[in-house]
Amino acid sequence: MERHLNKTGLANSLLLLVAGVTLAIFARQSGFATGMVAVGYLVIAALAALMAWFQMTLESREEGERLELEGLAKGRLDSSLFAENVADISPARRSRQQFEKWVLPAFTFLLLVLEAVGVWYFWNQIKPGTEIVSNPSSAAITLAINAGVAFVLLLVGKYSARLAQLEDSRLLRPSGSCVMLGALVSAIAALSAGLVWAGFQQWDRYLATLLVGLLALVSVETLFALVLEIYRPRTKGPAPRLIYESRIIGLLGQSGGIFNTAAQALDYQFGFKVSDTWFYRYLDQYITSFLLIWVGILWVSSCLVVIDPQEEGVLERFGRRIQPALQPGAHFKLPWPIDAVYRYDTRGIREFLIGAIPDPDMEKSRVLVWTRPHYKEEFNMLVASSEQLTNRAVSTGDALPGQQAVPVNLLTVSIPVQYRIRNVGQWAYEASDPKELLQRLATGAVVRYLVSVDMHEIMSSGRMAAGQALQKRIQDQADAHKLGVEVIFVGLQDIHPPMGTKENQVAAAFEQVIGAIAEKEAKILEAEGYLVETLPLALARAVVTNNVAHAAAVVRVEDAAGRAAQFLGQLKADAAAPTVYRQRTYLDALAKGSAGTRKVVIGPTNTSDILMFNLEDKLRPDLEGIAIDTPPATK
Repeated sequence: MERHLNKTGLANSLLLLVAGVTLAIFARQSGFATGMVAVGYLVIAALAALMAWFQMTLESREEGERLELEGLAKGRLDSSLFAENVADISPARRSRQQFEKWVLPAFTFLLLVLEAVGVWYFWNQIKPGTEIVSNPSSAAITLAINAGVAFVLLLVGKYSARLAQLEDSRLLRPSGSCVMLGALVSAIAALSAGLVWAGFQQWDRYLATLLVGLLALVSVETLFALVLEIYRPRTKGPAPRLIYESRIIGLLGQSGGIFNTAAQALDYQFGFKVSDTWFYRYLDQYITSFLLIWVGILWVSSCLVVIDPQEEGVLERFGRRIQPALQPGAHFKLPWPIDAVYRYDTRGIREFLIGAIPDPDMEKSRVLVWTRPHYKEEFNMLVASSEQLTNRAVSTGDALPGQQAVPVNLLTVSIPVQYRIRNVGQWAYEASDPKELLQRLATGAVVRYLVSVDMHEIMSSGRMAAGQALQKRIQDQADAHKLGVEVIFVGLQDIHPPMGTKENQVAAAFEQVIGAIAEKEAKILEAEGYLVETLPLALARAVVTNNVAHAAAVVRVEDAAGRAAQFLGQLKADAAAPTVYRQRTYLDALAKGSAGTRKVVIGPTNTSDILMFNLEDKLRPDLEGIAIDTPPATK
């Protein structure tokens, strides 16, 4: 019977390899992500089954060698002594022990590395944002092949798992579990192909993600198995559980269910019969009732639904909409699957970008210039130009004599469109993908509008009007298709010429032209400012000079008239009292002429005149040190 078990283990590993190659061929042709992940499972399962078969072969050799040595020991006189040394002289046993000590941990570590690399590789292929290039035309043949492989693996896996239980073969158990795992992933790959064939292509990504998550869980289990193997108590007794055998995968091939597998795991780790305790037996006996009660409570709780303040809900009963929409708050409904509620954020502002694919890393830059890209990908659009060419042919290599170039240019645009859901019923039922439809309608409206406006106008003074016009056009298109949205804002802040290539830098050349035009306008404005400043200043200076001259003329005329009148008055005064007038005039002239000069009074010595001085004012310091010569006294 052991030879039969060895053949069964080898057949299982070879069958898994054949199934993996078959699924790989059709998965590569169809491009289905679920099929590629299933191939990874089959490869890992084939390696585990092959290792179990090899270990089974070693134990069979050890058992055959033990029986042979025991037969030899019966014919010897010192059979008791010979029997004690059977273990020491058995090379098969030493080989098996060395294999379990070194090769099995190394193989388990290799298996862990393969599982981790598989999770990383497959996740990069199916993660959100990546494109899965599939061929729906080959979905039917892929469905048939995967279903056939799953059916064959299921039959062989059931046979191997049941045989392992009957013969109590721990080395055939992982092989049967791996075959059952192959049947499961092949069935999931067939289901994915069927859904793609029915038109639900997004389910290929969902099922592939489910398989990648299961593979990640198995890899974590393998890691814990390696760590726990270090601290496992080495006691005599039954053979330890295989380190590379997955308990998660073992659930597929064992009819005992989850509790039997858990009992084996606990008994193995703790070194005693945990499954014989009263708590474990009680839990095993009533777990079904607990699960049914929990499922019932969960099912009844689906009768209550809570709509968030920014949301509205759509209630469906057996797939048919129930009017009206559910407003924020708590609502009661029939349990699932009779009633289903779908929530939509109707008060939040949604946004999409026309003309560019955003890049989160480039959006962090605070300085945006035309000569550097600030999006992951930008698209050029046609825009009208008011520059009309003359009948003279354009001096380009593609222009023919007598031809006139079409007055259009290219512009790189990135136009954000912000909207919100106004009618949740129309948004949910009038289109299969309303967001994509709205984006396509907005793109069409932008393309049609740009070919009807001037490039320089829309890049400068016409942005506000263009935004309002585009908002109205997009709103009209959305209303015509009954999307139930309200377009709130359409921005045209990021419109510029294309960057061009390294040889032909369009944006840089356009910046130079715009810079030259701006410099010319600055010079013109500077000259106009100088004119505005100089002309009024010259006029003001002329008025000032004229007024000064007029005032000087008036002063001279009036002064001359005053002098003439003064002279006539002086003649009359001189005629009336010539001596007095002339003496007073002389004294006045003397007083005025000596008003700013220093005066010294020298009194005579031969008279007794009395001089009166007004000493109220302080005497100037320069008069104190004046030396006055005293005349000699007369005899």
